[in-house]
Amino acid sequence: MRIILLSFFVLCCISAIGQTKTIEISIMERLNVVEAKLTEFDKKLHKISVASNKNRGDIQNLKQLNDTLYKSFDSLKDACDSLKNTQEVDRASMNDKIQNTNNIVVHNQSVLRNRSLWGSLIIILIFFLSGGIFLYLFKRIKSDANSIDEVRKAQDALQNAQTKMQEESIKLDNKLLEIAEQQMKKTAAIDNQATTTVDHSLALKVGDEIVRIELNLSRMDSSIKGYKQLAKAVQRIKDNFQANGYEIIDMLGKPYNEGMKVIANFVSDETLEQGKQVITGIIKPQINYNGKMIQSAQITVSQNI
Repeated sequence: MRIILLSFFVLCCISAIGQTKTIEISIMERLNVVEAKLTEFDKKLHKISVASNKNRGDIQNLKQLNDTLYKSFDSLKDACDSLKNTQEVDRASMNDKIQNTNNIVVHNQSVLRNRSLWGSLIIILIFFLSGGIFLYLFKRIKSDANSIDEVRKAQDALQNAQTKMQEESIKLDNKLLEIAEQQMKKTAAIDNQATTTVDHSLALKVGDEIVRIELNLSRMDSSIKGYKQLAKAVQRIKDNFQANGYEIIDMLGKPYNEGMKVIANFVSDETLEQGKQVITGIIKPQINYNGKMIQSAQITVSQNI
């Protein structure tokens, strides 16, 4: 019986020892799992620490960049204030220059009107003088009709007087075009700077003078002194006209029709074909500005109706 009890006790001890070892093995496995998780957690914590340090550095860099931007903004604000002051000074200076130029324009317009008046008076005086010479020579020719030499002398004198008058007229027209050209340049400069409506008054006056001079040139001999110079001056100022947007419409010698927007004076001319109407004189030209008419023409129309 004792042997049986002892055997049973031994078996129980062996069973208990086996269960204890099994428990220890289970605990060790769990400890290994926990240790692995702790290791993994340490790695993640390290990564988080590295990322945190990087973010802290980025924040510091952003703060420095923000400080730099604030300084740049202050500098830009100072530059804007300086530019604003400079623009105000320039604007005041520009206004003074425009006012001075306007005063010069008014003065030159007055000079142009006075010189045009004097030029017209001189032309009238030359016309009457040549008329007086013509009458004097005509009387001499009439009183000495049989003298061929006197007739030739009278013709030469009349031709010389006419040539002299044309030369003086060319000189006056050249001087007038010089003044007009200078005036147009100053007026164009003012129009480019100003924002107000363009003043066409000077251009219209110059356009009238150009047509008058061209009509006179068409009636003169090209060998007259100053003729070529005046023709070049007319072409130059017409080019300047076009460069500034003005256009003088050429109507001389062209057929007339009822649809034209012009003021027409009609004269009879039996040398034309029956029913023909031709523009033979320009009192005022048609002037366009940027394609729009700013002055209608006043013309003379020869007709045979």
